[in-house]
Amino acid sequence: MRNIFLLGLLLPCLACAETSLWRVSKGKNQLYIGGTVHLLGKSDYPFPDEFEQVFREIDLLVLEADLEALSKPKAQVQLAQSLMYAKGASLKSKIKNKTFNALTRYCKTAGLSMALMQKMKPSMVILTLTMAELTRLGLAGAGVDQFFLEKAKKADKKITGLESAETQINALKNMANGRENELILSTIKELKQTPEFMDEMKKAWRTGNLIDLEKIAIKTMQTEFPELNKNLLISRNNAWLPKIKAMLTTPEKELILVGALHLAGEQGVLAQLTKQGYVVEQY
Repeated sequence: MRNIFLLGLLLPCLACAETSLWRVSKGKNQLYIGGTVHLLGKSDYPFPDEFEQVFREIDLLVLEADLEALSKPKAQVQLAQSLMYAKGASLKSKIKNKTFNALTRYCKTAGLSMALMQKMKPSMVILTLTMAELTRLGLAGAGVDQFFLEKAKKADKKITGLESAETQINALKNMANGRENELILSTIKELKQTPEFMDEMKKAWRTGNLIDLEKIAIKTMQTEFPELNKNLLISRNNAWLPKIKAMLTTPEKELILVGALHLAGEQGVLAQLTKQGYVVEQY
């Protein structure tokens, strides 16, 4: 499975009429939902004009999580406690020898500290390997959500999140439960494909191509790691829907920004809203 997509959950150059932005309405009330890539490179700026146009219209910016709360010391301590082993425990005792040896070889080749990896739980190992490769490729800069968070603060627009900091931390903590060895080995195997995968993902995101987004990442995850698909995508989509529908009853106009994979597929946010009678139109 292509594990780079994990950062498109918890992460240009084309001039297109379509974009990863949708208008959702019921009666006179409406809001906007935009798909995001959480980590981008310098060449990915500027974003499609439609994002800027909608941003000027809205009263409230809604992100997946409260990024301000996640950056506070209390949340950072909680994150570290959730993803790092307490003194006396180590990664080696929690994974198979085959996995440990493969990770050791990869870290040596990539110039990463195996001593530091030993202190990490499997979920943190997967995220660290992926982030290190994206950083090497110059693709670990601020993404769409962080960019518009800063703009919203400067414009004095209201900001909220669909999830609490604690919910996001728990999603990361439990990401690899039961499939630790398979996920680490899959990540190591497929990191070499990162440039091609990110190009495909960003092209599909930038043009709002939900079919390609589903094909690139979701279908493989559904087949190889169904529990991961359920925990990172389906369960969170279902938890967000009542909150999104409630926003459609207020006079405020909202822009909701979530990882693009949350919008794709039959169980994605957009398909579910359409089934429930809301009008969903690509902007």
